[in-house]
Amino acid sequence: MELSLSLRSRQSASRSEITLVALTDTAALAVYVSPPPASLSWVDTFSLTRKPGKLASLSKTSGSYGAFPPGSNSTVYAALKDWTIRVSGGIEYCHSSSVLIRDLESGKTLLEIKDAGRSPIAWSRDARLVAAGEANNPERMGIWDAKTGARVGRVISHIDAVTHAAFIGANNQVVTLSRDGNLRITDPLTSKTVARLELTSRNPRVLAASPSGNTIVSVWDSSVYIWHPRSGDLTSYALSATRQAEGWPLAISPDCRYVVSRTEDGFDLMEVSSGVVVFSMTTEAIITAAAFSSDSSVLLLGRMDGILELWDISEKGSN
Repeated sequence: MELSLSLRSRQSASRSEITLVALTDTAALAVYVSPPPASLSWVDTFSLTRKPGKLASLSKTSGSYGAFPPGSNSTVYAALKDWTIRVSGGIEYCHSSSVLIRDLESGKTLLEIKDAGRSPIAWSRDARLVAAGEANNPERMGIWDAKTGARVGRVISHIDAVTHAAFIGANNQVVTLSRDGNLRITDPLTSKTVARLELTSRNPRVLAASPSGNTIVSVWDSSVYIWHPRSGDLTSYALSATRQAEGWPLAISPDCRYVVSRTEDGFDLMEVSSGVVVFSMTTEAIITAAAFSSDSSVLLLGRMDGILELWDISEKGSN
């Protein structure tokens, strides 16, 4: 199945490289580091509905990571705030950090979770829970109530840094990837592993899980793994065996159908099930970040030159 992409919006968000983007059906955010001498991380938020066809700026706040709750009408987002202290001779970064729940439009902090201090950050499907890396334990994830900040669970079975996380199922189990080479599904209330996939790679790159948890797609180094944990079925293939051009995966669509990758010439979209590239585009600047909308119909790209691009996705031949 070939895809067609049409550009909805292209606009400048910063004067430096965009390092992360996130997208819902109605809002977007971008993370970037301001140019020297300040070199501070910022999170900018945008509305997709306020100005049709454009990304309308909402707020700008400090932060080095941002994540939206699933769904189409998010009014909040979670940001990783790295606290800094000034010392003589420059700026020294303090090791203390926290996760902030912020209002989307104003950027106002609604809740600070001080024990959470590392990426990744993930929201439960009902937006009641937030998972994040523990401040002093990179191999552990904590789960907090997004309204009260109370800790309600943990993921503690990894022995190296957790790099990716997602909630699945009605019971809010947590899928995690770690540099220890394991993909785990954990019941955070008991901290017990529900299912585990052990891989030879130690370099997880991207993750996506269907809401039910029936399908989990992850890319490790240059290999794609499609896992159905309930049946135990596992399919994998090397990207070099299916792609003609080298690509660096940036994101997997929420429906687990497509992977968007940076290429040396621009970007492309690859079908997960087959590894076949179904769309490619040459760009004038290097693509550094990507995210899909919750229904996988819109793609947000961040570029090295600080430009954001919003693309509408459709299957060729569809109305």
